Amino acid sequence: MDSATSTIHHLPESILTEILARLPLRSISRLKTVSKTVKATLESVYFRRLFVSLHKNSSSSWSLGSREGDELIGFHGCKTWDVPKSLGSFISLPLGFEFKASSNGLVLIERYGCGYSYVGNPVLQQWVKIPQLPCGYCGIWTSKILQCPHLITKLVARAKNLNVVLAHDFFSDSDQFMVVHLPEHSNHNNNGVVNGALTTSGGFVMYMKSLVQKRGTVLKVWRLNHDQSWQLLCEINGLSISGSFVPIAMHPFDSDIVYRWHQESPRHLVSCNLRTETLIDPAREYHGDFYMNQSGFEEYMDEIGRLRASDRDYTILIGLFQSVLPRWMESVPRPPQVDMIDTTSLPSYVACCLIEQDE
Repeated sequence: MDSATSTIHHLPESILTEILARLPLRSISRLKTVSKTVKATLESVYFRRLFVSLHKNSSSSWSLGSREGDELIGFHGCKTWDVPKSLGSFISLPLGFEFKASSNGLVLIERYGCGYSYVGNPVLQQWVKIPQLPCGYCGIWTSKILQCPHLITKLVARAKNLNVVLAHDFFSDSDQFMVVHLPEHSNHNNNGVVNGALTTSGGFVMYMKSLVQKRGTVLKVWRLNHDQSWQLLCEINGLSISGSFVPIAMHPFDSDIVYRWHQESPRHLVSCNLRTETLIDPAREYHGDFYMNQSGFEEYMDEIGRLRASDRDYTILIGLFQSVLPRWMESVPRPPQVDMIDTTSLPSYVACCLIEQDE
């Protein structure tokens, strides 16, 4: 390590930058501790642009799982980050925690009913604990009252049956939040099958819906545009999508790829290419870099089926947790007076903190 550090310090900055930009992001993260000069180089705008341009054709790892921590499917052939295994293997939930959100490589987890929350990058193994409300640190939390332009009922009791998308831009000065009705939200078929799914792909909110009709199964896919309008991207009615297939999710980067679950025996997952209208086995498509939790998927879909059986308005699937590694490594945001947690085992760290708190 000493000889490598010495070599780094004696290389011209331009050559050093070109060499470092070809390394995976996990290696770059570790090199930030070498010196202030190297850290400044790695965090410069020029280095970021160079790295992204050199790795623009590289694939990125992504994962879909339940909020209880079970990874269901994932692609892990990511050379940009040097991730040889699925993202789910990096995310081990502490006891009593569940996933709440994911964005730009960061995940938010929260303990049931206690308000304990952590935000972190599982691959870099860096976390911060979010201060609880009410906060003892002056200036960390701010409050804002939002106005709803529409009357919404059953928001808490039946939030999954509203057939709307609720959104708010926290960086704007507006005190309004958006209420966008799902397309054809009043036209759900009542055949006892979960036939719709909300997901994201290419930075857009996507809505998929499968309708079983006399002439066959119709698959429709919409994209939510920036002007709050829904754009119908495709409508397929053919043999390639017929049968008891339920839309589950879309490829995070390729909006032509839809993942669908076959409900009848043998139960299995397929990817549907909307452009060619063909079905593909995801495991063969990704040549061994694809992870599939068959038993976990069956249990998850069985639970969805039980919810649907008890509530006939339950037609939209929104429960899958999506985690995607970004093209670039962003720092974990850290509120004032909150320490960064560097740990290889967040569950062990949280368990120790809870024991100390009880004592």
